[in-house]
Amino acid sequence: MAEPIAYTMSMNIRQATLSDLPTVIQLGEHLQDESREHEPLLTFDFEQSLKHYTDELANANARIIVAEHNGEIVGYQYSYVTELDYLSQNNRQCTLEALYVLPDYRHQGIGSALMREAEAWAINVCHADRILANIYSGNSASAAIHVADGFVPYCTEYIKVINT
Repeated sequence: MAEPIAYTMSMNIRQATLSDLPTVIQLGEHLQDESREHEPLLTFDFEQSLKHYTDELANANARIIVAEHNGEIVGYQYSYVTELDYLSQNNRQCTLEALYVLPDYRHQGIGSALMREAEAWAINVCHADRILANIYSGNSASAAIHVADGFVPYCTEYIKVINT
């Protein structure tokens, strides 16, 4: 695991609660808006997101964490652990599904702190053997933060959209 990073501001990272979900979902909507250049077919539905994240709060193999500054949620991270049936050993994989930090709070170590907190949970609590981060092609900022934490390119997916 990487060394702790020095933050340029006071910040608290904690597990999200039910009352945090409207803010988390709003941040997720911003994430989808920013990701549209990489995935133009993304859709957003508040009620669907609320149900999904509410269910995930009760799922021992999923975790939503938030970063707070002065009591305001400024970023979040969502991850989940699955068992891969195509591997006979080392088959517990944590997927870092979403990572978002408000633009005014970027480049201050918040994204790295969220990612490392998610990794610690995956390794120490869920006993994950590997961690996967799905990053859209062309999202160089996300790729850079993951590479700095020791991630390496593993697989390239190519998609052909048929009905747009």
